[in-house]
Amino acid sequence: ARQKKYSQRPEVKARVKEYNQRPEVKAKVKSRLKVYHKEYNQRPEAKAKKREYDLKPEIITRRSKKYTDMRLKVLQIYSKRLSNSDIPCCKCCNLNSHIGFLAIDHIAGRNEMDSEPELVKLGYSSKLESMSLLKWIIKNDFPKGFQILCHNCNSAKGFYGICPHETIRKEETFAMMEQQSS
Repeated sequence: ARQKKYSQRPEVKARVKEYNQRPEVKAKVKSRLKVYHKEYNQRPEAKAKKREYDLKPEIITRRSKKYTDMRLKVLQIYSKRLSNSDIPCCKCCNLNSHIGFLAIDHIAGRNEMDSEPELVKLGYSSKLESMSLLKWIIKNDFPKGFQILCHNCNSAKGFYGICPHETIRKEETFAMMEQQSS
């Protein structure tokens, strides 16, 4: 009781507050909390609690809406920048029937972009996926190096190195050049 009464005194509260504001004290407390939370989150009951929370319908809906909104924003910006279209569409084939068919493509390739100095300077990593990649793109003001492709064009580019649409366009361009020269 005496200790509680002592700690409630204004001059004692002021000293404690001043002590806690020191940078070295803040750093020490922060590191201890970090260790504590890491250990706590490894406990089975904490994992079960998080799993239960993550499966609540309102949490799923909120995360889904946030993800969809962020994804739509990224798709619109890159479509506008690269395809001059307000509607999200594939840069290669102009598919725009549903945003679920569109993907964010790493122009140089995911792993090759790890060696781009401008992106590395911004904190890019090929390990970024889904929500983390969207957040990174928005945070870094939509850097160059990405484009919007439909999943078909994106897969073809990954498998063959070039989309069949590009091959067809090159052949058509070559044929038109031959006709003009003759």
